[in-house]
Amino acid sequence: MEANPRAVRSAAIALVLAGAILWVPILDLMFSRDGGFLGDLGFRSGPSGTPLGWALALLVAGIYAGYTIRNVPLVRAHWLRFSPFKLLGIFVAVGAAVVEEAFFRRLLMDWIFVRGGSAVAQILASGLIFGLAHGAWGVVTRRMWVGLRVMVATGALGLALAAVYVISGRSLAPVIVSHFLITGSIQPGIMIAAFSGEMRRQPAVG
Repeated sequence: MEANPRAVRSAAIALVLAGAILWVPILDLMFSRDGGFLGDLGFRSGPSGTPLGWALALLVAGIYAGYTIRNVPLVRAHWLRFSPFKLLGIFVAVGAAVVEEAFFRRLLMDWIFVRGGSAVAQILASGLIFGLAHGAWGVVTRRMWVGLRVMVATGALGLALAAVYVISGRSLAPVIVSHFLITGSIQPGIMIAAFSGEMRRQPAVG
């Protein structure tokens, strides 16, 4: 299935802008000493996660990406197609995985944790705010139905990743990898689907 050229152009512009924004803190991490809120990601330093946490992270990635690929034709058409557009999607996936997980999992959940919030409260808040933030898709694509469906889907994903974060001993590494596998698989097809209106006819994904 192919999308109309206008949807492809809009998706490309959106990916470039998203990538530029997401990579700002990553570049700061690369050239600063302490890394700020992106320090100790769990790869070179910081907690590296637990075996159960890693297993669940990969399971979440497989289920979410597999469901999206199966149910959205444009994602299915692009997920294994090698092209500059796919490379752009992977570029965005790296930024989204690192920055969003550091913010929605570490900053948000740890903020609640130090104030005495339970693990359940942390997970619920992280999932809810993660979903609400992705509702911006409705504004960007000018399709509010897209925004609502994405909020539901990404809210569910946020709950799952928040649970993985807790089970992993508050390590970002497993959730970053899970997030990257999902976004890298479904981009750029999911963005094209959003701008083309295909997501109005398909199950909610994000």
